[in-house]
Amino acid sequence: MSFNQKTNVHKEHIQLKQRLLHYRSETVKNERLLRQQEKKLLEQKRIIDGLTDRLEELAQQAEKNSGANDYEQNSTRQAIIVPYFSYSILAPSTFEEDETVLVKGHFVIENKGTAPLSTPIICLAFNKPELANLTGKINRPRAPKDHVAQMNESDGWSFLEESGDAQAKETGQYWLKPKAAEIPALSTVMFSNFEIQLPMAATSSVAMQVNGFVYGDEHPEGIPALNAIAFTLV
Repeated sequence: MSFNQKTNVHKEHIQLKQRLLHYRSETVKNERLLRQQEKKLLEQKRIIDGLTDRLEELAQQAEKNSGANDYEQNSTRQAIIVPYFSYSILAPSTFEEDETVLVKGHFVIENKGTAPLSTPIICLAFNKPELANLTGKINRPRAPKDHVAQMNESDGWSFLEESGDAQAKETGQYWLKPKAAEIPALSTVMFSNFEIQLPMAATSSVAMQVNGFVYGDEHPEGIPALNAIAFTLV
């Protein structure tokens, strides 16, 4: 091997060693950076896991609070029903045969609550069935067109049962339902402009009383009216 060849081999050897040192140095540096990145990734994962757990905790807490609020709202929402009669009595000055006493009035149902009364029903109960003579906005099937009880169906009432009119004559109780399916909160419904006619004779005496009750899905036990229609004629 010539001198030049030896020199070239020596130079190449030195260059290879330098390159090897360089790559080893780069490898060490990259390994250090990799460990730093792995450490950062572990720290970020720990933070993410902590945030995820906190989010789940807050979501569960919000769900519990929502359920509690719904329960509180549902427990405080109720239909507060206030029924009462508004009426007047028109009596003749003398009680002769074929004279009549006329009672005209309204049965008012106020819902002062924050929830509707569903499936409302009213009962107007006469103390004496023989005195039960009620006309008003009641939709009676097959009633004559000029009958005073034949009213506009949109604002009329109906008997709870088809034979309710006949039953009322026997029991003294008129069970009626409005066309509307509920009485909304903070609203008023009336069985309006009803009439009660009582034939009188000169020698007769009458003590009549009509009580009112309101029923619904929320009040199946019934709510009595604040007052009653009551009068006595001797």
